[in-house]
Amino acid sequence: MTISALLTLTAVWIAAIASPGPDLVQIIRVGTRSRRAGIWCAVGIMVGNTIWIIASLAGLSALINAVPQILHGLQLVGGAFLAWMGYASVRGGVNTRRQAATAVAQGEPGSGDGSRGGTEAASISDDLPTWPALRTGILTNLANPKAVLFFGAVFAQFIQPDMGFGISALLAAVLIVIGVVWFVGVALAVRGLATRLLRNSALIDIIAGVIFLLLAAFMIYEGLVGLIL
Repeated sequence: MTISALLTLTAVWIAAIASPGPDLVQIIRVGTRSRRAGIWCAVGIMVGNTIWIIASLAGLSALINAVPQILHGLQLVGGAFLAWMGYASVRGGVNTRRQAATAVAQGEPGSGDGSRGGTEAASISDDLPTWPALRTGILTNLANPKAVLFFGAVFAQFIQPDMGFGISALLAAVLIVIGVVWFVGVALAVRGLATRLLRNSALIDIIAGVIFLLLAAFMIYEGLVGLIL
């Protein structure tokens, strides 16, 4: 791989991970309430990306190009998971808003400005152990339609059959380091805005859930059309 090709891939990679998508939405959801959980979610996202990178270098991208049905199958699986995640997120956000409304109706202390509901949401998220936060990031990325398309189509254009182990390792290291810096940085930045975001944590859950559901519908549709046609 030439230096120009590596620089081009790096630029494309930065654009891909920086653009809004399920990964960033999930980090905002988790990182809003807990810095630790947000960082582990970001690390999990990069674990997922690392799996994609290694699999692509091992031949997954070439296999997908040769057998497009594999991509459509991945779209169906990823879409189904995003649909489940979207439903859970919307349900959680709605339940939080109902609890806050009930607290207001009962005249509980601190319920008038929503601080009690925000505190409860924060405590629930703060109790999220390391593994669930890491697992959330991994599963979110593996089901991310951007990741499926990027590694199944775009990344394949930069992989050469005669690339040695050294070049492949360098390529993987560059992408992984850039990804870790970006996603962990986002998690830290989100936590810095937590005071404002936490007041609307339920709304963030609902919006995130709707985004996941829309992406799921798109992925399932694309997968079904690809397999049928």
